[in-house]
Amino acid sequence: MDYDANMWRDQVVDFVKEVVMSDDMDLSVAIAGTSLGGLTAMNASSDDRIKEHVKACILVNATGKFCPSKPIAETQGSNPILKAVAALVQKMLIGFFLKYAKQSKNSEHILKQVYSIDSSNVDAELVESIQRPAQHSMAAEVFQRMVSQHGQRPQAYLDDILEDVECPVLLAWGDRDPWIKTAVADEIERLHAKFHGKSHGEEAGKTRMKRVSINAGHCPHDEAPEAVNAAIFDFIEEVISSQKNHAIEYVH
Repeated sequence: MDYDANMWRDQVVDFVKEVVMSDDMDLSVAIAGTSLGGLTAMNASSDDRIKEHVKACILVNATGKFCPSKPIAETQGSNPILKAVAALVQKMLIGFFLKYAKQSKNSEHILKQVYSIDSSNVDAELVESIQRPAQHSMAAEVFQRMVSQHGQRPQAYLDDILEDVECPVLLAWGDRDPWIKTAVADEIERLHAKFHGKSHGEEAGKTRMKRVSINAGHCPHDEAPEAVNAAIFDFIEEVISSQKNHAIEYVH
C-alpha cells in the first residue's frame, strides 16, 4: 500500500460515504483538518465522489507542497545517484530524529515548542501518543514519506487542489506556529483569490474564503479550543445554516 496523500484522501472520502452519509445521502458535510490533515481535508473536499455534499472546508494551520517556481521538467532531470544519496541521508536523519523523539523528555520539549502560548495540555497522554507510533518498525519509512511525499503515485500541489475546491474555505490559523508560518496562510489566500476571485462583499460567491487568526501555535484546536471551535461553528452557521442537516468530520 502506498502511504501518501492520495490514500489519506480516499480514507476520508470512504468515511464520508460509508459512515457519515450511510443513512442520509442528502446530508451537507463540513470537513476540517489540521497540519497535514488540512491537505487531506482540501483533497477530500475537492474529490468528485463527495464534493457536491461538501459545503465547507476548514483548514487549521494546514500544510502541503506549493507548485515550484521552475517547471517540473527542469527539476526532474537530476542525477539518480545523487537522488539516491540524498534519500539515504534523509533516512539517516529521520532515524536519528525518531530515536531522539522516543525519549519522553525530548518529546515533551518538542511539544512545548509547538504549543507556543499555553503548553498546559502537553501532558503524559499527549507525549505517549507521539512516542507510541515512533516505536513501530516502519516508523522511519512512514515518516520519510510524510516529509518527502515520495509515494509511487503523482502527488498534487496545493495550487491544484485549491483550484478544485468549490466550497467556502475557513483558515483558522494559529499565528504563533513555529513550524507552519503565517506566510503559508498568506499564500493560500493569494492562490484562492487567483482561482476563485473575491472572498468579501457582494461579489463573493460560494467559493469564498475567510481567515481567523488564533493566538496559539501549531495545534490551536488543542491549545485554544474555545477560539477555534467558535471560529468553526460561526463559519458553518454562515455557509450551511440553511441546509437541513450537516455533519463534521475532523481529520488530524
